[in-house]
Amino acid sequence: MTFLCVDENAFCPAPKQRLYACYLRLLSVILLELLALAILGRPLHASEKPLRVGILPVLDTLPLQIAFTEGYFSKHGLNVQLVPFDSALERDAAMQAGQLEGYFGDMVNTVLMVRSGVPMRIVTVAYASRPGQRQFALLGRPGLEAASVDALASGTVGLSKATIMEYLLDLMEERGLVPRGRLERLEVKKIPVRMQMLLGGRLDTAILPEPLVTLAESQGSRVYVTDENLQVTLTVVGLLHRLLTDDTQTGEKFLKAYGEALSALSANPEKYRSLMVTSCRIPEQLAATFRIPVFPEAGLPPDADVERLLTWMRARGLVTETLNVGDLTWSGRP
Repeated sequence: MTFLCVDENAFCPAPKQRLYACYLRLLSVILLELLALAILGRPLHASEKPLRVGILPVLDTLPLQIAFTEGYFSKHGLNVQLVPFDSALERDAAMQAGQLEGYFGDMVNTVLMVRSGVPMRIVTVAYASRPGQRQFALLGRPGLEAASVDALASGTVGLSKATIMEYLLDLMEERGLVPRGRLERLEVKKIPVRMQMLLGGRLDTAILPEPLVTLAESQGSRVYVTDENLQVTLTVVGLLHRLLTDDTQTGEKFLKAYGEALSALSANPEKYRSLMVTSCRIPEQLAATFRIPVFPEAGLPPDADVERLLTWMRARGLVTETLNVGDLTWSGRP
C-alpha cells in the first residue's frame, strides 16, 4: 500500500504538528481500507464457522467421508469438520460438552442425547435395514452344531444393553426370527471383545455389526439371523437446532452436499473403496472383497419408525412419555 504526500502543509495544519497529524491520517486511511475489505471483500458468515460433526469409524459414515473429501460441503458454503471418536461414549461426552455441532449415531443413542438436553434434531437417515444387505447379525460360535437358532435349546447371547443391538434382538424375537427368551443376555459392551469371546467359545451367540459379521463368518461363525428384513432405521445424522432455525440455511446446504455424496457413491462405488477401508476400518483381509453398501436417500426416518423405537424405549424407562417425534426430527426440512 503506497501513500503520496504532494503538499505536506495541505495535510498538516501547523509545522509543529505535521508529523503527528500525518501519522493520524495515515492510520485513518489504513483503518478505512481494512474496514472496506472486511465489508466488501470477505465477510464472516455463520456458515464459515466450523461445523464439527462427531463420527465413529463405521460403514454408515462413508457418505459423510465422501462429502468431505470431494469438497461437497465446501461447495455449498459449509466448513464441515469430521471429528472421529473411537467410542460412542467419547462422542456423546463431546456433544454434551458443546464441542460439536453435528452428530452421527444410532437411533437409540441419538434419542438419549436429546433426552439428556442436547438441542439437536435429526436431519437425515444415515443407514436403514435393507433386503439383501445385512448390517447387523446374530451369529453362533464356531463349532456350534445347531443349524438354526431354533435348534438351540438354550445359550448365551453377547450384546450391549439399551442399545440399537438390543432393540434389533427384541425385534427379531417379536417377529419370530429368534425364540423369545431362549438366549440369556450377557452384557459385553466392547464389540471387538464380544467378537473374540464368540470366536473363543465363551459366548454361544452374539450380535455384531458389519464388517465384523463377515470377519467372524470367515473364521467359522454361523450367521443365524440378520437385520435385512426388519425395516428399521439404524443410524442418523443430527445438527444443533439453532443451526436449523437461523438464516444460514445450514440444514438445506448440508443435505445438498450429503445428497451429492450419495449420488457420487452410487455412480462409482469402487472409486471409494480405499476411503471406505481406511475411514471405516475394514479389516485388511476383507479390504479387496467386502461389499460396498448401498445407502438410503437423504431424508428423515418415517414417523412410524421413530414412534416404534420410542415405545420400546419408554417400556424400558429410557425416555419419558413426553418425548415425541417432533422433539427429534427437523420439521423445517423442505
